[in-house]
Amino acid sequence: MTRSFPLLFLLGLLVIGYSGGLWLYSKMPYDQVEKVIKWLDPRLLNDSVPSGFDSILPQLVTILLFLLFATHLILKYMILLIGTMRAVFWGISSGYLIAQDTEFWAYALWWFPFQLFYCSLLLLIGFLLVPPPSSQHLVKNRSFKGIGLLSLVYIVLTGLELFVLPYIHGL
Repeated sequence: MTRSFPLLFLLGLLVIGYSGGLWLYSKMPYDQVEKVIKWLDPRLLNDSVPSGFDSILPQLVTILLFLLFATHLILKYMILLIGTMRAVFWGISSGYLIAQDTEFWAYALWWFPFQLFYCSLLLLIGFLLVPPPSSQHLVKNRSFKGIGLLSLVYIVLTGLELFVLPYIHGL
């Protein structure tokens, strides 16, 4: 059970964040939802294929926040909050895309799977970078090879998203 606890913990953060985002979407006014989406990831509001910079910028900001939090003495314990907040945004934007009747394929083939992998990787990287105090004995002899591998998967996923995005907008 002690080996599966971190996985259940991270899965719980992912589910609570996504569900909380869907709940927030149902409670927020429509114009406020659009403002949040425009501020965090404006690709969802564009009818055209977003540029590479528009696709890389949200990932870059998230990674920079991760590094900032991980290297700070006090804020490092809040690093999982970034991954959870990303899951909350995933829920809000998923509600927005589902409410748009014309965006089904964009949601099913692009937004949901990519954001699921992004949020999962962010939570895993955050857990490995700064394990919670209750789990530090599990990751006492941690290797940064795992963090490097997960980071490489994150970068490859971003590249795959850049490749897939023009085809999704063509549907």
